[in-house]
Amino acid sequence: MSKKRKYNDTYVNFGFTFMTERDGTQKPQCFLCDKVLANRSMKPAKLSEHLKTVHPGHISDSFDELCAKKARFEKAGTLPKVGFTPTQKPCLEASYKVAYRIAQQKKPHSIAETLVKPCALDIVELVCGKN
Repeated sequence: MSKKRKYNDTYVNFGFTFMTERDGTQKPQCFLCDKVLANRSMKPAKLSEHLKTVHPGHISDSFDELCAKKARFEKAGTLPKVGFTPTQKPCLEASYKVAYRIAQQKKPHSIAETLVKPCALDIVELVCGKN
């Protein structure tokens, strides 16, 4: 079994925070580009190499500047981190319409043909417009 590396607070100097997997493994995540590296990359040399090659403009950033960027990154939430766009009003309204139709049917999820297609059409109409 391989050694599981732990995050160190000094990794902020290289533009990295961490994310924790379900099994408790910590993986370094660049808060400048959102890239997640393997646990075995949680070494100062590898993190420094990422900073130098991918973000050369941030090498001279001070510790305080990097901490501020990390705080903004963490404040942004988890959905953007995994690829979802921020919630917009039409998306939220579409979500409520879907929930409303499910409540109206009072049936199990096996009614997909009569429920999912009309919901998907509502979502597309609200998010993309009627055109």
